[in-house]
Amino acid sequence: MDKPGRIDGYSDQVTRDCERVLVTILRNLGPWKESIFLVGGMTPRYLVRDRPPVVPPHAGTLDLDIVIDVVILEDTDAYRTLEENLRKIGFKNAANDKGQNLNWRWWIKMEDGSTVILELLADRPDIMGGKVKPLPTDGNISALNVPHSSMVFDLHDSIDVTAELLGGDGLTTETIRYANIVSFVCLKALAFDHRAERKDAHDLVYCIEHGSGGWEAAATAFRGQMGGKYGDVVLLCVRLLRKHFASNDQTEGYRQNGPVKVANFELGESEDRENRILRQRQVADVMEAFLDAIGAAEAGQSFATRRRQAFCSACS
Repeated sequence: MDKPGRIDGYSDQVTRDCERVLVTILRNLGPWKESIFLVGGMTPRYLVRDRPPVVPPHAGTLDLDIVIDVVILEDTDAYRTLEENLRKIGFKNAANDKGQNLNWRWWIKMEDGSTVILELLADRPDIMGGKVKPLPTDGNISALNVPHSSMVFDLHDSIDVTAELLGGDGLTTETIRYANIVSFVCLKALAFDHRAERKDAHDLVYCIEHGSGGWEAAATAFRGQMGGKYGDVVLLCVRLLRKHFASNDQTEGYRQNGPVKVANFELGESEDRENRILRQRQVADVMEAFLDAIGAAEAGQSFATRRRQAFCSACS
């Protein structure tokens, strides 16, 4: 499904619908709700707590991307609970262009006529070898393998959200576990490198720019992970961000595809060229400040990685 290429293709109502859907799913999953983590385009709703006019509006989302612990797919009771509850809520399997069901993508029609898409994601490098592909299944529900998405199991925050349940069953409060600034930006950086969508660029820049503490706090969080369990993934993502958003010997940062895609998404190609270039420069300045603040830790991690690789080669 192609995403809209401009911010005016999104609506706050659909984003609120997505939140209701997620709260309803969590309400019906019992103990398995603790194995579900939000990533994707609704996450900025929680990473950035300020709202307009304090900050510019975020695009919102048209779908729900959740990472599920593979135990849900492997445990018979959990598997049955997830499938039964998706169908009870009103979800149906989405289909590809050939009419074949996609067991990892589901859809539901809301009371207001909008459609919410649910995508189930998982991380199984032992099976899929780091490829973005659907996981094999013998049943009616599966997940799309997204490399490194399991980092959200360790790198997440949570918030209690009250919403009206689907079906008119009243209000309830559920705890939503969502990617923190490090795992969210990393997964968005990987997605942007893979598919080059404007919305991915907008999402990650928005959270770095407007999250609590701004780019300085985001850089501090990244530095804190450089030497940890996910250090190599974080380093890879920092390099991808430099590639797409920062200046190099040949190109000024504001002309890189990252800032250009953000400006085109937020303002549109028809907007006055000077305004678009101004926004491109703003994005490049924020991203370069963010990346430069990580710089020392990045260099140290790169050196540590080379030493570890050299040590392993010597031992083999």
